[in-house]
Amino acid sequence: MHLINHRLSLAKGAAFAFAALTIVGCGSDPATDESSIVAEDEHTTTTAADGSETEATSAVATSTLAGVEAAQWSDNVSIEVGEDSFRFVSDGLPGHEIPDQFLVPTTGSFSPPVTEDEVNAVDSSVAVTETSLDVTIPLNPIYSETATDTNLGIIGVTISGAQLFNDYEDTDRSFVAVDDNFSIDGVFFVDSCNDHPLALQADGTGSGNYHYHGVPYCITDAIDQEGEHSSILGFLVDGFPFYGPQDADGATISSDDLDECSGHAGPTPEFPDGIYHYHLTEDRSPYTVDCYHGVVEASTSGTDGAPAGGGAPDFSDAAATLGVDETELLAALDQPPFDLDAAAAELGISAADLEAALPPPPG
Repeated sequence: MHLINHRLSLAKGAAFAFAALTIVGCGSDPATDESSIVAEDEHTTTTAADGSETEATSAVATSTLAGVEAAQWSDNVSIEVGEDSFRFVSDGLPGHEIPDQFLVPTTGSFSPPVTEDEVNAVDSSVAVTETSLDVTIPLNPIYSETATDTNLGIIGVTISGAQLFNDYEDTDRSFVAVDDNFSIDGVFFVDSCNDHPLALQADGTGSGNYHYHGVPYCITDAIDQEGEHSSILGFLVDGFPFYGPQDADGATISSDDLDECSGHAGPTPEFPDGIYHYHLTEDRSPYTVDCYHGVVEASTSGTDGAPAGGGAPDFSDAAATLGVDETELLAALDQPPFDLDAAAAELGISAADLEAALPPPPG
């Protein structure tokens, strides 16, 4: 077993087939709605990690319809455009090849360093299953000066049909999936596309929820052009688009070039006049997006009990009801979908009492 901190060679090639998608519209056209027009005098500045400042639209909606229409959605994705939002529906599976096997935990979860008896090599046919995704995303995202932490679980949708997660595998943000990746006998926890299935069942089998924790090379290798800005990879649940690691003229962008949420304002292929957008980076964590700079709608729906925006649900009442410390409760639950039997055993309570006390999933 060894740690892998850099891009891996593709396990089965980089076949990624995209198809032209007919986007169904309903209601009025957001491109002609007055709310989609950006006021020229309402801006704020975002500060990158290196101290440089970039203007970004503040408190005014910016229509992303052009990006939704231009995105190279995979065959398994359907997009329905409404007046103020669009609906993303897919089976959660990626439109590219994946390895034959993934390493999944035998006991529901783990933290590095990992020993061989804590994981099993599971066939992808078992570990990766369809996950019904039905997510509504605003078409007129609003930039906020106040950043909101992304939660564990879905934070965005990709053109491949799969989900984007933040950097972490745990609630205390100590297990960075890309940095703490590992392999046993040639089978990896996170594959060469920086993705894997969410596998939290006690028997070590997968629960679907295939997702990315970094630059999805099997997509960017197919759609990005040398010397050009990355093409759109998808949208976060706050409505702003996200891209691969190529900035203007194809220059590789670093985390230091971006603000604390891995974003900045500037032109992209789909938005030549400029828009606030996120980048997935290669140099260091955050490799994906660890906070939103867009206003996150409380009604944004997640999947399989995973919150989709605005931070994790409030577990303080549940902890008080169960007579346990909230930190202990969160540690026992780990990331969704929750293994209630394992969490209850760790807390010394019944699974029925735990389920009754937990807040309902959002959406």
